[in-house]
Amino acid sequence: MNETPATEETDLTKAVADLIPYLLPNERVIAVEKPLIVTPTKRPDALTELMRLTHAKTPGEIGKHGPPFAALATEANEDVEELNLFSAFFGRDSLVVSSFLLPQFPLLARMTIIRLAKFQGTRYESHAEEEPGRILHEYRDHRSAIGKFLREERGWEFPYYGSVDTTPLFVKLITEYIAQENRCILGRIFTNKDGERRTILDALVGAVNWIKKRMDANPQGFVEFCRANPNGILNQAWKDSNDSYFHADGAIANHARGIASVEVQGYAYDALLSASKLYRKIFEKMPRDERFAASVADDLLSRAEKLRSSVFSEMWVEEKNGESFFALGTDRDSQGNPRQLAIRTSNMGHLLSSDMLIGDDLDTVKKRSAIVTTLLSPLMLSASGIRTLAKNEPRFRPGAYHNGSVWLWDSYMIACGLRKHGHIAAADDLEERMFAVVSKFNKFPEFAQGGDDAEPTLNERIVDIWDESRGVKNRIEQPPQEIQAWTVAAALAAKHRENEENGEWGQSRLIS
Repeated sequence: MNETPATEETDLTKAVADLIPYLLPNERVIAVEKPLIVTPTKRPDALTELMRLTHAKTPGEIGKHGPPFAALATEANEDVEELNLFSAFFGRDSLVVSSFLLPQFPLLARMTIIRLAKFQGTRYESHAEEEPGRILHEYRDHRSAIGKFLREERGWEFPYYGSVDTTPLFVKLITEYIAQENRCILGRIFTNKDGERRTILDALVGAVNWIKKRMDANPQGFVEFCRANPNGILNQAWKDSNDSYFHADGAIANHARGIASVEVQGYAYDALLSASKLYRKIFEKMPRDERFAASVADDLLSRAEKLRSSVFSEMWVEEKNGESFFALGTDRDSQGNPRQLAIRTSNMGHLLSSDMLIGDDLDTVKKRSAIVTTLLSPLMLSASGIRTLAKNEPRFRPGAYHNGSVWLWDSYMIACGLRKHGHIAAADDLEERMFAVVSKFNKFPEFAQGGDDAEPTLNERIVDIWDESRGVKNRIEQPPQEIQAWTVAAALAAKHRENEENGEWGQSRLIS
């Protein structure tokens, strides 16, 4: 199907009849395209794909050349434009991949930390959304087609810093690396983007201070996002589609003020706790005349506890039917008061991996159990894993980028949290669903559909709609990238854990 020219008057809704039940009254389809995508016939190899993503010739070189690209196309589809959107360096993706693979490839984590530190923000610049201490969202060659478009049409500058979660994830990775390797990277000297010599400790302190500054900007102590570039990314967490943050009635969140995403608060909580512990260790080893005040570590601990309390009070939803869950997050009304984005999403599942839900008190146990019950319910569990959005929520569409699809790394993150709290069978089941997607399509896709099909399904078409109420075009369906780095990493990490438990070693479940 060739692309049909889109105008505000176009109505192609009948051409995609299967989507009609998911369209809101003010929406109509204005463009439908089906790119020619070849399904690979060869069984994929996770280690080989990780080597491609990291430009490594051997497994021992993984990390030597720096962080991975976010995604690549398979060899058969290298010329398909829609499958080459993220062949670049992304902060969030590289941090997630490095964290998943830390037990196997610590060099990858080390080099990711150093590379991100080199590009850490040093000034306030609105086009790039740069801020002191902030970790980048993406770095593209400005001469590439996408890079050129973003600079000329959107007014971006690279590195571009429009994400709220990369900075706490950066802090977490540093502390995880030090804990595992029992070696300190903090004294490692690098040259930053301004040509100045800095250490990883400088970068860590800068990142922690950025988190603190965000928390100080609101009474609840949330780490919020609100874009500085009017043409920048609207939703600056991992679900960065324009329509992914909304209220229970379907109304889009208020982007004129700060938005707090629930999983980001979990990342920030862990970052503050781990940084506090690390600061104490540093303090103990410093000469007495060079020690910074122990109150710095105490302050981080206090902030973490306040953040946990705010999440529990402001983001917890109790419905009249007795069901309860964590909201997607909060936005703010015109007076600045926080409002719940009271919809069921996979985001709450990331809290299971966070220490925020550690505890045996009744309230913590209740909230932890409610998350598990919600995520494993038929509303959220599909053949491919956990849906990004429960299927009874407004704006749910089985193939929507962040409003109904299943992201395999997201499901794996949730599986890790389930395993952490003793839900072993459920965690194993989610991993098996992830591998079922990979095996069926012979690729490591970005996401799968979240419909009610008995077997995994992938999008094959691109569908754009016109939203009359907002006066905007919105893409509600597109094919997934084929070799997504964090899907590859999830597969490798899952198999590594399984082999360690069985006293075996294998690089990947999918190695031929």
